[in-house]
Order: sequence, then structure tokens, then C-alpha cells
Amino acid sequence: MEIMSDRENITDQENIDEFQIEEVSTYPINNNILYRERVNKVTKRSFNYKNNEGRASKKKTIRCEIDYINEIPQFHIKYGSNFQYVVFSSKSPSDVAYNYERALKPETKATLSGPLVFGLQLKSVKKARESRKKSNLIKPAINCTSSTLEKRAKKIASKVRASFNNDIKGVYHQSDEIVLKSVEFSVNKLDFQLDYEEGENQMEKGHQLQSIVKTIDQGQIPRDSYRDLAAAEHHLPRENTVSNERIAITKHMNKIIKFSLVNMKDKNELNNITSQEPDITNPEIVQEVINTMGLGIRRSAKDILVYLIPQLQKRQILKSSDPIIHLRVSGDGRNVGRKIKHVMVTFMILDHENRHHHADYHYTVALYPSTEKYDTLKFMLSLFINELKSFKENGLEVSGILWKFELYFSSDWKFLAICLGLNGLTANYFCPWCCCSKNQIGDLNKNWCIEKSIDQLITNYNEINRHINPPLFSMIPIENIIFDELHALLRITDRLGIDACRNPRKWFV
Repeated sequence: MEIMSDRENITDQENIDEFQIEEVSTYPINNNILYRERVNKVTKRSFNYKNNEGRASKKKTIRCEIDYINEIPQFHIKYGSNFQYVVFSSKSPSDVAYNYERALKPETKATLSGPLVFGLQLKSVKKARESRKKSNLIKPAINCTSSTLEKRAKKIASKVRASFNNDIKGVYHQSDEIVLKSVEFSVNKLDFQLDYEEGENQMEKGHQLQSIVKTIDQGQIPRDSYRDLAAAEHHLPRENTVSNERIAITKHMNKIIKFSLVNMKDKNELNNITSQEPDITNPEIVQEVINTMGLGIRRSAKDILVYLIPQLQKRQILKSSDPIIHLRVSGDGRNVGRKIKHVMVTFMILDHENRHHHADYHYTVALYPSTEKYDTLKFMLSLFINELKSFKENGLEVSGILWKFELYFSSDWKFLAICLGLNGLTANYFCPWCCCSKNQIGDLNKNWCIEKSIDQLITNYNEINRHINPPLFSMIPIENIIFDELHALLRITDRLGIDACRNPRKWFV
């Protein structure tokens, strides 16, 4: 910039309006008056102005310049008719002013104030420097990280809240309860919503997150899909918040209902199921199962019941006046992709009548990668079998109430036959309940009834036709063992369909 003024008029009290200012450069940006600019690998930036030094009779015009080279200020004073003479210093403006006086009159003892000569005390300089500093320190939102944007949003929300609390005093009565719940705004079309959460609001948010986690799990919504949904609807919590809530729920439940990993490498003998249709085709699930080959998981039925019974009591599904729980065990195998077969064993509480066919109310006690085999089931279900025996003989005490159990078993015919120790479905004697042979199928003249008993199978299983192993669930009476209705209906429909194709006249004439 260029300033025309007497030296004695350049004081801290000067008024910027008294000067004619022509900006020929840019002011530095910080308190050290440093301005960084890469020029030929050297950081350099300068500004200068003219100063009429001396009284009116001996007035001299000098040019003051400050160059910044590698962040070190270089102070120059140029003088002469064409400013052909130069003195400089890298120490301070006062040092170069001292050198200037000595250059003119070596014997003089007079001194000049460096800041006054260079005009560093001018309000215009200070004002320009501060404006440059503020504008450069605050980055545009497009160049900020997400954490910086979040901090700025919180700062705005804090100021809005303070202003709101101050303004409501003159608008509403003191007895009125005014609550600022949230503030919404956008920056460069990026929406922000900040909630003022305290007490009950925080609890409501926790319930909302749990509901969202439940919805995502039940609806099998992928993470990427939820991210897209949350981006379109800013009222939804972010995906990482939902993920953290799911982790917190999992950790909490793992403390209440512990699970254990079982090494299945010695027991795991997989059959080739390449020709079978897979029940699960999701590639992520298939890969996850492949990565965990050789590991089985099991949980304690006792831990699950201790957690469930108080809740079922509150909902009047179980009643302490009639402390009997009807518990059904079931299991089945399923194909995961075309490489692996899973076996799952579950139980459910039959007293919950409206949820018999709801998957969320079948509680898993064992899950492992293998085929349905007697030895493998016996190994994996050892803990569960002992717990069922204890439930049957001693009951289960929860909150001071001793609950008795009525046990049932239901599955498809294959799984049921394995658990009862039968040789197989295609054996000559195949029936779990009677001694019917293949030759007697369709004989309606015989009075068919349950001929076997569970006690007989426990003690003399090898004397009964085609029983090669003792039953796994010896605590469940044979009368309470039922094959799955769905499989029976499908088989009946299948047989009727085959007969209709073979004998169309019989069915359609």
C-alpha cells in the first residue's frame, strides 16, 4: 500500500480516513505478519508503502518493504531520488531504521521508531490483518472433514439454544414449559439435524435404535441399503449408530445368555451335497459359514429360560398359579450354498400359543456345520440333554417359583428317526411308534396303536426291530413325540399328486 503522511502524524491515534491508501499487495494472515506463498521453492510475500520522512523543510520520501523468505521477515528501506539506495535488516524494523539513520548521517545519535516508519501500528493494517486471519482460519465446508463439520454444527446448536432460552423470557409466561427439541439446517445442501436430548428423550432414542435394529434384522436389510435410506431421510440415525447399538445389544445378551464354541473337527464328516438344492444362497452367509468350518455353537437352555420366564409371566402367558411349562424340542438340517450342511436344534414354549410358527420364538441351543448323524448330535447336545433331564426330574426355580416341565419333540421323519436310534427311514421296520413293517403298509384291518415305550427303548433298544442306538431324548415319552405336520401334509399331497397323474380317470372322470 502507499501512504503519504508526516512521520509525527503516524501515531497510534491516527484515523484511517486521513490517509489515501492504495493497496498494491496482500496483507499477511497472522500476528507474526507472515504470508506464505510458494515461489520457486521459496516462501516469499511482501507489502510496501511510501513514507514522507522528516519535517516540511527537509522532507524525504522513503519506501519501506517487508519480504518474507522462508518465514523470516526481511525489512528494507529504499531511499534516494529513484529509491536506488537500500538498507535492510532481518532482525527488526527498528534495526533497519537505525541503519537508515546511520546511512544518512553516520555520526548522528538520532533514532527512528521502526514500527512507526513501517506503519505497523496503523489501524488499517491491524484491521486488514485481522480480517485476513479470520477468513483464512475458517475453512470452507467443502474442505472440512466430517468431524469438523460435526463440531461446527454442535457449536451452532449451542448458540441457538442459548439465544432461544434468552428470547422465550419475553414471549412466554414463566409457568409455561418450553422445550427446544431439535434444530435443522443445511450447509451446501448437506443437511444437519441436532437433537437436544436429556433424560427421557435419551431413553426414547435408545428404544428407537433398538426398534430399528430389530427391523433391520427381521427384514434382512443390508448395511449399504440402510446407508442409502438414511442419506435420503435425515431423520433416521446413521448406520454406524445403528451398528453400535447392535453391538451393545449383542454384548448385553452374551452376558445374560452365554454361548460356547465347540471344536467339531474330529466329529465333522461332511457328505457331498453338491447335487442338492441349497436352502441359503446369500454369498456373504455362505462365505461366513465356510470361514467357521469346524466350529459349532451351543447355548444353555437354562440361561434362556431364566431370561424368558419373568417376561412371559408379565404378559400372562405363564402363570405362577399353574407353574407348568410345555416345552417342545425340534431340529433339522439345511443346505448352506452347495458345499456345507448346517444342523440346528431349537426349543419353544408351547404356552405361547400365538407364536408357534414364528421363527423369533424358536430358541436355538445348538448350531453346527455337519450332516444329521446320531454320533454328532449326541456330542453336540450333551449339555442340552442333561438340562432336559434336570427340567423333567427337578424342575427349574425362577424368582422363587418352581416350574415343572412337560416335554415334547417334533421334527421331520428323518431327524426324528435319528434321535430315536432307528436305522433309517428306508429300513424294513421304519415306524417310530409301532413295529409295522413295509409289507404291512396300507393294512387297514389291523388296529394300529403305539406299541413302543421310551423306557423299553432305553433299556432294550437292540431287541426292538431296527433300533441300533438308544434314544437321545430319553426324558420325553414316546406319546409326546410327533412328526412335523407340514412334512406329513407335503408327503400326502405328493402321493396324491402322483396317483392322480397315474390314474387320471379315477380322479377327473
